[in-house]
Amino acid sequence: MSTKENIVVDITPQEFICGSQDYSMNISITNISGVPLNDLQIFNTLSAGREVKRIDDIETSNLTELEDKKRKFIRELEQAVESAYARHREKNLSYAQLFAYTLIEVVDMYASFFSKRKSQTATPVWAEEALRIDEWEDVERLEKDVISFESDDSFLRKAYSINKDKLKRVLSKLAEEQDKKFSRGVSLPPGSTIHFPYSFKAPHLLKLKKMDTSFKISYKKEGEEIVNTRTGIKRISVYPSEFSVPTGGMLGALLGYCIKQTLLSSSSNPFDLGVLGGSVILGLVISLLVSRKPDVSKSITVEDFTGGLIIGVLSGIYSESILAKLQALI
Repeated sequence: MSTKENIVVDITPQEFICGSQDYSMNISITNISGVPLNDLQIFNTLSAGREVKRIDDIETSNLTELEDKKRKFIRELEQAVESAYARHREKNLSYAQLFAYTLIEVVDMYASFFSKRKSQTATPVWAEEALRIDEWEDVERLEKDVISFESDDSFLRKAYSINKDKLKRVLSKLAEEQDKKFSRGVSLPPGSTIHFPYSFKAPHLLKLKKMDTSFKISYKKEGEEIVNTRTGIKRISVYPSEFSVPTGGMLGALLGYCIKQTLLSSSSNPFDLGVLGGSVILGLVISLLVSRKPDVSKSITVEDFTGGLIIGVLSGIYSESILAKLQALI
């Protein structure tokens, strides 16, 4: 039987995905090989944005209590390593790295003003694989090279040591029951389906973009030492970030005001910073009113930065007329 006939992979993304916000994705794997599959693991190889957390509450009816505990201890150890690494990295940033890091944080904070998501730090992509635990040697190596950055009285360091001891006991029990080597994977009986939920942070986008996501699944058929692999690919649509339309509206209002004052330039029509600020605020308000919402129907909608820019330019040029109309309506 070929590799493709051993499992069925189904990738189900969240229905509406918006830039700069968290979204979920579920990967379902069904064993159709007719024999048990062991050491089943899934790896995120390409995502639209970056993974913000791995959710360990996988849905399956055959995961034993010891296997479940093993997965949770491994993940908690990885989270401790990520925290220790982030703290150490912040203490040793050069001025250039600090500037780039601050710039990224400012963009994330600005994006969070227009969405429900709070900005948060993340492990660099090039360090994610290095901080993963795949063997017992990784547990000890990460403790020596990363957790040792923490002070002796650090709770993070103590928690890592406690979870390490617990994981060691769980692995000893698993070895006695199943005579298996260290593995972070799970077993999947014939005909069973297992669900792996993932959570990602979508990238900052100014317009709609279609992006590919890819996951690699590896496993062993019972009685064989050959590692079989399978890749699942899914194309998703990521809508513009919620800040794209308001940002376009404010920038457009600024440009619109400058255009109006340039065309009507005279000694009696100088640039007025107060009027300029009012035009920018008016562009922001109008762009927020007409920005697209997934659950709200509007007669006029603007979906991306370009649309917001056009609305903003018109607001800046015709600000007096718009305000007069509003006053008449009120």
